[in-house]
This record gives sequence, structure tokens and C-alpha cells, in this order.
Amino acid sequence: MTTTYTKISDSVKVKFTASMVDYKKDFACGMPVTAGIEDTCHYKGKVYGFCAKECKDEFLKKPESYLKAK
Repeated sequence: MTTTYTKISDSVKVKFTASMVDYKKDFACGMPVTAGIEDTCHYKGKVYGFCAKECKDEFLKKPESYLKAK
């Protein structure tokens, strides 16, 4: 299982696995996050995993439209 680390501060990093994110597919491309999480974002109190930074960046451009479509 692939994990990713998200920097919270200079001294704290959080390790994320697919079981820790709130949605099991990458919103931008549809890939299951069980295939590997390369990046995460926190949005409205939830953690979302993405297969690539580019997918996260695409989600953050219009997060509400992705959330409504799920």
C-alpha cells in the first residue's frame, strides 16, 4: 500500500493511507486511491487523496463541482 506524507508544520508530518481519506477515488481522474496516494488536501474538514499533484490542483480549482458530481 502506498502512503503519502503531508507536512503540517516544520516538525510534524502525517502519513496518509487509502483507509484514512474520505473518498476512495481521485476526483480529477477517477483512479482508486488504493493504487497509491501521491498528494492530499484538506477541504471542509475532510481529507482527500490524489494520485498526482496535478489532480489535486485540478480539484482545488473547483472543489464544489467535484463534490456535487460524486
